Amino acid sequence: MRILTYTIPFLLLIHCSVDLRQVPPPSPNGNMSRSQTNLPLVIGKFEILSADRGVYTDAWRMAIKGHLTSSGIFQTVTTELDPKTTTDYYTIDVEMKTDFQDKYNWWYTWPALWPLTGIWPIQFREGEYTVDFKYQLYKNKSLIKEETITKKGNTEEFLYGLYKVRNFHRMIEETNLEAVRTCIQNLSESL
Repeated sequence: MRILTYTIPFLLLIHCSVDLRQVPPPSPNGNMSRSQTNLPLVIGKFEILSADRGVYTDAWRMAIKGHLTSSGIFQTVTTELDPKTTTDYYTIDVEMKTDFQDKYNWWYTWPALWPLTGIWPIQFREGEYTVDFKYQLYKNKSLIKEETITKKGNTEEFLYGLYKVRNFHRMIEETNLEAVRTCIQNLSESL
């Protein structure tokens, strides 16, 4: 009975689902003195096709702005631009879709559910994450480039896989960062 009184609060305090809202970390500043183009870039439409996109979309927009600024491709990167004061500019519209699938090897994991709930260490979990990063680059409202970048990542957890989600979060963050870097590289090559 005593183990049950300790196990129930433990199970209520842990959270075993993976959070897909992993924004890529900021990148170091590149060559800011010599940009590839003198025209400013406006981050236009930015959509995340997900049910929980709320504040997550603003965080992503700022992360993309930071990566584009530090890349040194554009002289200035902004989220709003007055077309009356600036006649020539680039606009980028981004649409992002994420998918995470995880599965357990229940032959190893079942004692964690019963009878050794919360203390059985062998909980084999595999996770696969896919991000589709679609962007459209415009120059003065005329389409220059449209591309969809798809990146996949996967990882697994063998010990306490129901509860340890740090490796899954790191994998999602790295996959998102790889998609952003590929987008920036392709933008640089297309200008």
